[in-house]
Amino acid sequence: MKLKNLLLTAVAVLSFGSVANAQLYLTGNIGLKNSTGKNETKVLGKTVTTDDDPKNSFNIGAEVGYYLSSNAAVGADISYGFSKTKNANDKNYWTSNNMFYFDPYFRYDFVSTDKVSFGLKARLLLGFGKTKNQDTYSYKNSAIGFGILPVLNYKFNSNWSAGMSFGNLYYNHFISKSKGGDSKDISNNWNLDLSLQSLTFSVVYTF
Repeated sequence: MKLKNLLLTAVAVLSFGSVANAQLYLTGNIGLKNSTGKNETKVLGKTVTTDDDPKNSFNIGAEVGYYLSSNAAVGADISYGFSKTKNANDKNYWTSNNMFYFDPYFRYDFVSTDKVSFGLKARLLLGFGKTKNQDTYSYKNSAIGFGILPVLNYKFNSNWSAGMSFGNLYYNHFISKSKGGDSKDISNNWNLDLSLQSLTFSVVYTF
């Protein structure tokens, strides 16, 4: 009995210690983008210039996480994105897309000091949304996949830090169904994104 009580006491102390060292953190982001431009192509030796379809996009997101230890954390990325593209030759023709994502993740930091933490985040990607055009013909979209991306944090103090991520290796299974159910498109994509668009910055608050 004494040995059993001793073991239970040890488990309770270890459990309390792990909870006491755990930290809850929160961050968010918002973005607006307008893209316009021109394309130049050569046809029979002559340069032909055409306008790109103008596109406006908006996105907002939040991240909440919980450090189970000094190196391991669990959490979720939550985001919403909307975009609308108009025909360059006739602004009455357009297509809009909106997607909502809930991506639970596990993060492990290979480097963890008083100022810097660097590691990898493994995410499960879950999303749904709609695509519409000017004729109100719409599609229901859904997505499932997973991704791995490197993450870096620099701590200013015990509460505030700057976050950064660059690059993304992911798989995405995307399904788009027409509203009437008469068509269905399925795509499966593996992608390694090392473009500047994969570079993100954030301000993180730790409770």
